[in-house]
Amino acid sequence: MKHWYVVHTHANGELRAKDNLLRQGFDVWFPEYRKKRRHAGRQEIVMKPLFPRYIFVRVNIIDEPWRVIFSTYGVSNMVGDKDGPYKLDDKVVEGIKSRAGDDGIFELKSKKFVKGEKVIITAGPFSNLEAVFHIESDTERALVLLNLMGRDVRTSVSSQDLTAI
Repeated sequence: MKHWYVVHTHANGELRAKDNLLRQGFDVWFPEYRKKRRHAGRQEIVMKPLFPRYIFVRVNIIDEPWRVIFSTYGVSNMVGDKDGPYKLDDKVVEGIKSRAGDDGIFELKSKKFVKGEKVIITAGPFSNLEAVFHIESDTERALVLLNLMGRDVRTSVSSQDLTAI
């Protein structure tokens, strides 16, 4: 019976590993999301891995020659121990897949704040400081104005680390 397993890839090797595993006939799932990126003075949307350095492969490790996964370009290892790779419950993978859009791509939503809204930074070097929300820089970061030494300083923080006052 086939089960899902987690494959650990080389740095930025997810696509290479996925393509090579597909070429070998394995059932592979590589979850991705859209990210806004500023490059060369313009914004563009790029695809990024939802789980950097990890992809999922569905294989029957009893009846299939699965050990070739270890020697596949882009693959570093499989998540497991000396007794073999850990299998994932199908419900876990299906639960994650069900959160993807119709095209199989995940849309990460950041918390929405209004320009000028007072916020508290909850983590990082500016933890517990009050700031004013300025603008969302992409799906993961926000620009806020901190009052440091009597003047407003614009800084970038994770959107997840902001809470409205």
